[in-house]
Amino acid sequence: MTAPNDPKRWADYGGALRAILDEYARAIRDYEQVLRALPAERYDARTTLSDEEFATVRDILKHTIGAAHNYVNYLADALDGTDRGYQKREFPQANASEAIPSLWEAFGRMVDVLERIKDWTDEKQEQVKFVTRWKQTYDIEQMLEHAIVHILRHRRQLERWRDAPLAP
Repeated sequence: MTAPNDPKRWADYGGALRAILDEYARAIRDYEQVLRALPAERYDARTTLSDEEFATVRDILKHTIGAAHNYVNYLADALDGTDRGYQKREFPQANASEAIPSLWEAFGRMVDVLERIKDWTDEKQEQVKFVTRWKQTYDIEQMLEHAIVHILRHRRQLERWRDAPLAP
């Protein structure tokens, strides 16, 4: 079986989908690189950047991985005409090596969902609309772009976390 992050999995997808998946995979690879470079003592440590939602690197990971899986659910539901609602799951995250496969799993699920529409025109894709739990209306491409930027934002957060002083 081909790995979730192997570009051969989406090599025959249409131009825009292929480009977006290339960039999504790049964003995850960059996120993974930053996460793996974080010193182990930073994983559960509070820094001066800690707040209620993101107190530790582990909290950032839980959020990032959970969101990636929920973005897939949004697209699958929109294509199926269903609504499974928000699903909170726990993912392995004792360390970076354990956590990263869950993020790649979400990406692989996204590739699988998008396989169903890989030959659709841009116009047909734009007709699929759905409302998120934060009350924003998205189409397929907008959700994919949101998923990419979400990874980028939290990669930046991890970079800042790495250099922040530990909380007293």
